[in-house]
Parts: sequence; structure tokens; C-alpha cells
Amino acid sequence: MQADTPDVVAVVPVRGLPAGKRRLAALLDVDDRNALVLAMLDDVVAALVAAESIDRVVIASRDSEARDEAARLNVGFLDQTELRLGYNRAVSFAQEALSDVDALLIVPADVPLITPDAVDLMVSSAPDGPAVVVAPAHNGGTNGLFLRPPDVIAPQFGPSSARAHAQSAAAAGEAGVPFREARIEVWAFDLDTPADLQWLQEVLPDLPEEIAPNTRRWLAAHVEGTGTAI
Repeated sequence: MQADTPDVVAVVPVRGLPAGKRRLAALLDVDDRNALVLAMLDDVVAALVAAESIDRVVIASRDSEARDEAARLNVGFLDQTELRLGYNRAVSFAQEALSDVDALLIVPADVPLITPDAVDLMVSSAPDGPAVVVAPAHNGGTNGLFLRPPDVIAPQFGPSSARAHAQSAAAAGEAGVPFREARIEVWAFDLDTPADLQWLQEVLPDLPEEIAPNTRRWLAAHVEGTGTAI
């Protein structure tokens, strides 16, 4: 992590603490869901902090628990207390607040498998000058969005957003903005559904131990505490 004036700032929007991940409500109560969100957030932030291509990491949220976590992790915090709209508005707010940096890397808090090397690989895939790079999810969403400059396109997170971001890049400016798709396996997973949680429980033991250590501990404690698999 460089110590000079920030050039590439990683922003991790955190929405829905407490009681995030509502699609897991049939399996997990509010406290368990919040603990899982924070475990994944810690893993994402750790990967970004350790990545050589990232100069600064900022958690963006309206939730006090996310603010406390940013302080504990010794990363920046972008206060969105007054922001009452959805995820894309939160990203737009970050684009406005950080418009003076060279580039932003927007990373959801629920991609716990990313590693510092995977972060560096994605950032390095951006061409010089204005650029948009997407790390697509398995379902066609966007699990990482690199923007140079920060406001080069508007965010369109949601279903099929990888394609939407590509189309926005093509339409930006007179000749469009160079677009790259970084298909990196660990970027493709995000945890939203019970099926995602079950898949993660099955595959994590076969992955290197340095991947998602906090999420591993959450899974181990949950399974051990209940005596059953999720």
C-alpha cells in the first residue's frame, strides 16, 4: 500500500446494517446476518489494504456499525447518514466526494474470496487514461468496478450490470471510453442467497487458508454452534 497522495481509492459501500442480507433470513437471525456481513467486510478490506495497487481504502455507509468497523480496521469512512436511496446512489455519492482522486475501485462488501493479487490483477488490466474495468459476477452482475476518472460513467449495479457498465463506457464521450472485463474467478462470487452460503461452506476448505479468514471463522462458529451444516 503506497503512502503518497492517493491515486486509486477503493470504496466499499455498506448498506443495510443492521439486518442486511434479507434473503438469508430463513436461515439466519438478524445478529447472525450482521456478523456475517461484518466478517465478509473485514475480508474484503484486508485484501484491498494489502493490494499494492490501492492507495487508500474507504468504507461508505450510513450505518454507525460500519463506521465503528472502519475505525477498528484503520481505514477511511465516508459518512452517508443522510443518504436514503439505494446502492447506486451510494456509489454516486462516493464519486462526488472523491472526485479529486485519479481513480476509484468500487467493491461490494460481499465478495470475501478476493485476494490482494486478484485486486492488483484487476487494476492492472485498465489501460492508461480514461477507463472502465468490470469484474463480473457469475450471474452477470458487477463485483468490482474500476473508474478512471471517478465520474467517467454513472454506476448501474444490479441485474446484468456488467453489460450495462460496458454499454455506458461505449457511450461515454465522443469516442467512448476503453472498457475491459476482468474475468477473475475469485471476483465472480458474491454471497446473497442460501445457495451461495452453502456453496461457500463447501468450497472454502479446499481454498488456501489466507482466503476469507474472517468468513471462515464465522462459518466454523455457526456450524459448530448449531451442530449442523447450513
